[in-house]
Amino acid sequence: MFSIRLLTGTDGAAYQALRLESLQKNPEAFLTTYEEECKLHEDAFSSHLDAAYHPPYFGYFGIWVDVNGNEELAGYIQLSQNYLDKQSHIGLFTNLYFSPRFRGQGLATALFEHIFRLVMEAGKIERLYLTCTAQNKPALAFYKKLGFRRYAVKVKAIKYGSQYDDEIELVKVV
Repeated sequence: MFSIRLLTGTDGAAYQALRLESLQKNPEAFLTTYEEECKLHEDAFSSHLDAAYHPPYFGYFGIWVDVNGNEELAGYIQLSQNYLDKQSHIGLFTNLYFSPRFRGQGLATALFEHIFRLVMEAGKIERLYLTCTAQNKPALAFYKKLGFRRYAVKVKAIKYGSQYDDEIELVKVV
């Protein structure tokens, strides 16, 4: 059993724990580091969620799973809108992460489908964009399955230590 909702500042501790896990388990997938974010107080994570919170479909969406009678944040993704009027028809997904314990259960698909439904019902967003590292083949295959298509590559856009990776730019027309 699971539930999906926009995250608010009251979810700061759960988001902080999962965010820090993401930076430890998949450091190559994010532009910030665990070392940077572990220094932040829980209030910084709460404030970040509140600042992003713009119902009905902008902000951080979390998917909560019942684990032995307790709700656990299994994954999250942020959907934001460009602040420029001429780009108000565009949505941008960032910061997707699912704990490895909850991968392969269809939860990420459920989360995206929930957001797609909200966006289509509102009828204001026409295109959804996201980026993914080129080396993250499972994520690229997942996004393709959801209907995202590659439209650009930023060569060597990421440097982690001495390793480079490309950023793949993807779009879905809704």
